Amino acid sequence: MNSSPLLTHFKQEYNASDEDCRKIIPLFEQLEVKKNHHLYRSGEIVRHVYFVQQGCLRQYYINNNGEERTIYFKTENGWCSELVSFLDNKPTELYVQALENSKLQCINQKNWKYAVTQIRSFTMGFIRAQQDTNYMLKKRLAEATVETPEEKYRRFIKEEPFLLQRIPLYHIAAYLSMTPETLSRIRKKITDK
Repeated sequence: MNSSPLLTHFKQEYNASDEDCRKIIPLFEQLEVKKNHHLYRSGEIVRHVYFVQQGCLRQYYINNNGEERTIYFKTENGWCSELVSFLDNKPTELYVQALENSKLQCINQKNWKYAVTQIRSFTMGFIRAQQDTNYMLKKRLAEATVETPEEKYRRFIKEEPFLLQRIPLYHIAAYLSMTPETLSRIRKKITDK
C-alpha cells in the first residue's frame, strides 16, 4: 500500500488497520487548487469534505456589513467542510478559499456515507476531528468575549506562530475580529516594547 499523508493520518491519529486503510484510501480523490481558488461559496451546496495534504485553507463568512470574518484556517492534516450543507444538500452561507497552492484529498457524499457507516476507524476518526473543531471554536468564542484585541493577538502568536509566515495579516485580522489597522497598531506596540 502506498504511503500518503492521508494514509499516515488515518494510521497515526485514528489507529486505522491496514485493512481499513485499503478500504478508505480509494474513496478519496486528489485535488490540486491554486492560491485564492474557492472550493465553495455562499449559496452553493458543499459537495466534498477536504483533507489538507499540503497548503492552507480558510473558512469564512461575510457579515451584514460586508466584512469578511474568518472562522478557521486549516493546514496540513486538517479537515475542512461545512457538514450541514454537505449532509443535507442545503446551500451554505460560508466560503472556503485556498490561501496557498494546495494539495487536497476529497471525499464525496456517497463515499463519505459508505465510510462512516462501514469503516469503524473512519467513523471514530471523523467524530474525533469534529470534536476537536467544536472545542476549538467554543474556546475561540469564549476567549473573544473577554479578551482585548491585544490579548487576542498575543494568544494567536503564542498558539499558532507558524501561521504568521503563511497568512496575510488582513486575514489574521479577520480571524481575530479586528480591522487590519487595529492589528497593525497592536503589532507596532508589541515590537516597540
